[in-house]
Amino acid sequence: MKRWLCAMAFLAAGSIGAQADVIHATWGGGGALTLRDHLQAHFTRRTNIAARVVEVPNTAGAVRSPTASQYNVVDLTYFEAVGLGRTNLVEAFEDSEFPGLANIPAELIVRNRQGKVVGLATHFAYYAIAFNTTLAKASDFGSWNDLGDPRWKGRLAVTRPIYASSYDLTILARANGGDARNITPGLEPLRRIIGNALTTYTSLAHMNTLLARGEVAAVPFYSTRVWHLRKQGQTNIDMVIPREGALMLPYVVMVPKGSANRAQTVAYLNELIDAQAQARLSAYTGAIPSNNQAVLPKEIEESLGMTRAQLMERMYVPDWNVIVTSHEDRINQIEQMVAATRR
Repeated sequence: MKRWLCAMAFLAAGSIGAQADVIHATWGGGGALTLRDHLQAHFTRRTNIAARVVEVPNTAGAVRSPTASQYNVVDLTYFEAVGLGRTNLVEAFEDSEFPGLANIPAELIVRNRQGKVVGLATHFAYYAIAFNTTLAKASDFGSWNDLGDPRWKGRLAVTRPIYASSYDLTILARANGGDARNITPGLEPLRRIIGNALTTYTSLAHMNTLLARGEVAAVPFYSTRVWHLRKQGQTNIDMVIPREGALMLPYVVMVPKGSANRAQTVAYLNELIDAQAQARLSAYTGAIPSNNQAVLPKEIEESLGMTRAQLMERMYVPDWNVIVTSHEDRINQIEQMVAATRR
């Protein structure tokens, strides 16, 4: 009996020692596996700091949860991160804790009202026009406004108002002389696009199917989704950046308030913004590194048809603080627009 108790005590001690020092919460899917195999494994070998990834259905909800402190790092969209940066729900850091911070564009660093770092963009996708190559070609969409052409009546898809109010309206305002603050120039072009839409897609999987089957010809969509589809063998889907540019969509990591193991977490955050680590992940995700020193993998550069520096010149980085502040009003405007076109 004594021997059995000793054995159980040994196993318990071993399990405690094996607990992760850094727990990274992210969305479900292949991204979690990529983080584990191509970032965390390297990080642990180099630092001897254990790390693991957990999948959660709603990352922003995880930060707002009473149990948020169980996570050390959480992935968020930039839009969500800006909103959370205004709360007391996330940890704040000094610039000096991140030696590589100078290589991250200032607009990709989320700060609180005191100027402290509360979020770091690790990579970005971009929002441009995806199309089915059997039904359309890149030259059909030289401008964002081309989506409103009557020739596309019943041949497009649009996203839900909660996203269209932040993404579509913002880039269409930019394409027509406005910006994140002045969205009026984008309202009429968006109304025409919604009028051309066959459907509002409800999930990324839904949109993947619509495009691949040719049920719609084109849609404003995410670059990483198109990259994954092509990687999986969907040769009839491509993407074009109109002449007015694409909307940059950064993805940010934040640390929930009260999270343990601060020193280990800071080491992990520095790994996430490291140029080489970001380039390594890019090869498996199609995402673009946020670090200006990162060299894009050859495959990614070839798929883009340009270098990272050239791509950056075509990115529009809006003032997300304005978008967050105006979010509810803009959702209401888009919902009314959708209702009017469906009558």
